Amino acid sequence: MARENTCQFAILGMLCREPMSGYDLRQAIEQTVGHFWQESYGNLYPTLERMETEGLVALDREEHSPGGRVRKVYRVTAQGRRVLAEWLRRPVVPHVERNELLLKLFFGSRVGPEASLAHVEHSRAEAEEMLSALRLIDEDVRRSREGHPELPYWHLSVRAGLLGLEAHLRWCDEARETLQRLALTEGSKKKEERDER
Repeated sequence: MARENTCQFAILGMLCREPMSGYDLRQAIEQTVGHFWQESYGNLYPTLERMETEGLVALDREEHSPGGRVRKVYRVTAQGRRVLAEWLRRPVVPHVERNELLLKLFFGSRVGPEASLAHVEHSRAEAEEMLSALRLIDEDVRRSREGHPELPYWHLSVRAGLLGLEAHLRWCDEARETLQRLALTEGSKKKEERDER
């Protein structure tokens, strides 16, 4: 069975908030759910066009920029709202994450602990940066959207991101210790081999 294109549900959810152009949708996705969901322009625009053909979204208006470009702003239709609600009620389809860091670590013995340690350190630095940014987003949303009926739902997704990043940082620390021990052990073995020659 082919995987369902979940891009359309991200689009429908965003358009339930307000009418948006493709560019606005991309920005809204990045600024709200971007820590756990991303869409490329290459996927977003064709999906938006298909959804218009299927009657899930409709052209709300066209805005003309001074440079002559036409900006199409879409709104969700009643049918689009029904499709989104139906999808929201269905069980979540499990998926296997593709994690390049873990794949490289799994085969890391081929290049030694130093290369793996560098990957872990890089991942840790990225996670620290993302965690700081997500904490700021969380504080800002709580302050600026206090009392908003969707705030508890938004906060659940932000909390998952915060806790996931905190767990990743703890794992990075454990991985660092293990790889540093391996580097010391391998360094000692190489020294012994040189001394024997």
